[in-house]
Parts: sequence; structure tokens; C-alpha cells
Amino acid sequence: MKIFSLIKAAFSQDMNLFKYTTKRNSSKINKIMFPVILFALICFSIGTYSFWLGEMLAPYNLTYVMLSMFIMAVTIISFMEGIYKSQGILFDAKDNDLLFSLPIKKSNILLVRILKLMVFQYLFNLMFLLPAIIAYIYYEKPGISFYFISILMSLLIPIIPTVISSVIGYIIKLVSSKFKSKKIMQTLLSSIVFLGIFFVSMNMEKFMAGLVENATSINEILTKIYYPIGLFINLINKFEVLDLIKLLVINLIPFAIFIVIGAKFYFKIISKSKENTTKKSNTKKGIIKQRKPIIAFTTKELKRYFSSPVYMFNTSFALILSICVSVLLCIKGKDIFEVMLTTYNIETNLSIQALFYFFVIFVGVSTSITSSSISLEGRTMNITKSLPIKEDVILKSKILTCFVIELPFIIISDLVFIIRFNPGLLYTLLIIIASFVTIFLSACIGLIANLKYPKMNASNDTEVVKQSMSSMVSVFAGMGIFFGSIALVFYLNKFINLEFLLIGHLSLLTIITIVLYVILMKKGPKQYREINV
Repeated sequence: MKIFSLIKAAFSQDMNLFKYTTKRNSSKINKIMFPVILFALICFSIGTYSFWLGEMLAPYNLTYVMLSMFIMAVTIISFMEGIYKSQGILFDAKDNDLLFSLPIKKSNILLVRILKLMVFQYLFNLMFLLPAIIAYIYYEKPGISFYFISILMSLLIPIIPTVISSVIGYIIKLVSSKFKSKKIMQTLLSSIVFLGIFFVSMNMEKFMAGLVENATSINEILTKIYYPIGLFINLINKFEVLDLIKLLVINLIPFAIFIVIGAKFYFKIISKSKENTTKKSNTKKGIIKQRKPIIAFTTKELKRYFSSPVYMFNTSFALILSICVSVLLCIKGKDIFEVMLTTYNIETNLSIQALFYFFVIFVGVSTSITSSSISLEGRTMNITKSLPIKEDVILKSKILTCFVIELPFIIISDLVFIIRFNPGLLYTLLIIIASFVTIFLSACIGLIANLKYPKMNASNDTEVVKQSMSSMVSVFAGMGIFFGSIALVFYLNKFINLEFLLIGHLSLLTIITIVLYVILMKKGPKQYREINV
């Protein structure tokens, strides 16, 4: 049947959560073992917290609360991930023209793509749910029905958040298609949605306080927020057929309604989004201005960046958040940090200036634009290689692109903080220099990772930005640098003056950045030439 052929085609590629490009002569064992080991490491990390929570809750027969908390967490993650993943998988897939030209029902195309989106959500959620389920089994020794209900619940969890996030993605796509700069508008709307979620989370304490007054436990609070959690807990505590039917109906009915109604508008929204791109732009008559190669390639990189909503959103959200956080610090800064220092028994000499310094480090290393920039070239790389331009110029243009995009956000955040708190000359220099160094460091790490693990055959930008090995390596490397820096400074702060310690830390980051840049310029051009498209 056509539907099964469509499912087979959609799921035959890029379905590995940790997929990365390997050499042709690599064995199947090497290709399989890496994602398995990585999956196991993440499960082990999550499992540590699961068993810790279980150990505290088990004596009071409240271990099920741990399951409620993890289910709520993965539901929120699925919702947030689905908002921007839906853009690449549902609306901006490269095979749109081919599939819509075939005699296939639009509802079938939408169904298969929704299923693919949910499978990604399911694989990601499994890393969090599996350790929690194992911890529950260890402490509670449940009956056979628990295993059946847990498997069913794991399959049902992504449905509602994926449907809701897809509807939001559709609205974002619909609104952005009415503007000439569709991609920028689409990313802006997505950022507004996520900033709204961030604002709600910042005020969640007041919301939760109102619920706590009318609830007797954490589980009741979570059940009020998300009803399927309550049904799941009821089923594992006392199996009732009616609760099982309710759980299935609550998840499957919205899914069926979305497919039926969504199919009627699916083709229209995709076609409308292409109207502006098919129109020929008016060319200006006049003398063609000559630009230096590095400026021309930087302009090309910026155009590619602003043409991809997934690429923009995944790398710009932390930058927008940095400005929001700095404004928040201006309003409630000292009160927030005083509570934080008191709560965690941190010595008072770790001032708000030092904490903002680490915030700048976090924003810089967590924003990795270059980790996808080479892979996103796709087949156009052959055209780039044919030009009489040295490869090191191309790599330098990608680094310069990072500065053009990231520096305005971080510098504005720095200036807001400096004007509000007047940190002094030393901390002002540390913060500003750290802004430049971390951007440079993150750009070098991203390029080295992308040259090592290019993904040139992706069907859409989402697979490159979110599901490529280079992106994952860059994220883990950046987080490793950030948390390693905090651990090092916190430990040495007992023995060394904090100001000298931060100077030494920034000097170390600068040295690492210089070393990585030298390695990139030495080996990068050859690796770039050897990439096959």
C-alpha cells in the first residue's frame, strides 16, 4: 500500500538520534556502538538522579511521584522541541515538491511526517523515562501490569505535546508567510513563543503556590496540570479498564482530529510559504561593487543563516535570552543573587560581577553557529570549491559570521549590566574580553567538529542543526568548558584571590582558543577539500 511505502521511505533515513557521518570503510559495529554508548551514558546520568529521588521517596510509599515528575519533564521537553522541529520536518522538508506531485493523499503525508516527528520525541524521551522506570521497579517491585502500562504510556507521551506544538508551528508558519522576510519573521515568532514560556516559568512559583493551597501532594499538582499523568499513576497503583480507555481516548482522539483537519490546510500553507520565493526579485541596474572574498563569503553565510528558521532559532534563542536575563538582573539583580548565595552557602566574595562573568561564558559557549555551517552548504559546496578562493578564507568568514551575529547581543547585555552595576575597571575588562574570547572559542570548536563530522546529505536543516554529530560534540564541549570552569574556580577560590583567579581563567581560555585556531588553520583547509558531497 502507498501509506506503508511512504512510511518506509520516510523512516529509512536519518532516524538515528545520534547519527553522524563515518568513513566508508568503517565497520557496522563502529557505526552502531557510538550511539549505543552515548545513549547508555545519558541514561546512567539520569538514572543517578532517579535512584536518588527513589531512595528518598520509597520509605514513604511515594516513589510514583518520581514517575510523575519525569513524565511532566519529558512532556514539556517534547512540547518545546516540537515547536521548532515541526518547521523542518512538517513544513520545510526538501521532498515537498516531489511528494505533493505524486498521487498521495495529503493526510497520509502529514500522518507520516507527524509519526516521524513523534518517533524522534519518543527516542529522546526514552533516555529520561527508562532510568526512572528502572528505579521505580527497583524500589517497588510492581506486578506484570506495570510493564504493559509503562510501555503504553511511553508511546503515548509524545502525542499531545507534538500535536499542540505542531499547531503552534502551523500558526507561526501561517503568520510568517504573510511577510516578505518569512524566515526572519518565523524565527522571531518562535522566539516570542519561547520567551513567553520562559516568562511563565519565571512566575511559576506564584502559579504553583495557588495550586498547592488546594492540593495534598506533588502528584495531585502534576495531575491538575496534565491529566494523563493522573491516569497513568492510577493504572500502576490499581488497574482499571475505564482509566485505560480514558488514557487512550485523551491521546488518540486529538491526534486523529489534527490529522483530519490539518490535512485540509497542509498543502495550502506550504504552497503559500513559497509564493514569495518564486517571485523574481527586481535587480538594480548599476555598477557591480567588488568585495573582498572574506566579506563576500561572510555575506553569503549571513544570507544562509537568515534563510533557515531552525538554524536561526537554535542559535539565537540563548542570545535573546541573554538580553532578557540582563534586564531581569537590572530589576531584581541583587535580591536574586543574595538568595542564591545564601541558599547554596557560597562565599560572599563570589560577587554578582563574577557570576555575570560566568553567565557571559555560558552564553558564548552554548551558542554554536559554526557546528552546522559546513553541513548546511550541502551540494553548493562543489560550487564553492570551484572558486579561486583559499579554503582558509572560507573558514575565517564563518568565524567572522559568528561575531557579526552574536557580538551585538552579548555586548548589549554587557553594557546593560555595566551601566546598572558599575562593576569596576577590572571586571568590566574581564566581561568584555570574555565576550570576544568565548565567541571565538565556540566558533573554532564548531568548525573543527563540523569538519570532522560533516553531514552533507540531510533532507532538511533540522537534521543538520539538531541531529548531527558535529552539533552534539559542540554542545557537549561548550557545556564541558562552562561547568569545568565553574568547578575549577569554585575549588581554587578557597586558596587564590578571586580576581587573580578569573584573570588566570580567562587567560587559559584565550590560550585554548589560540591553539584551536592554529589547528583549524593548519588542518582545516585540507579537511574542507576532502569532504565529498
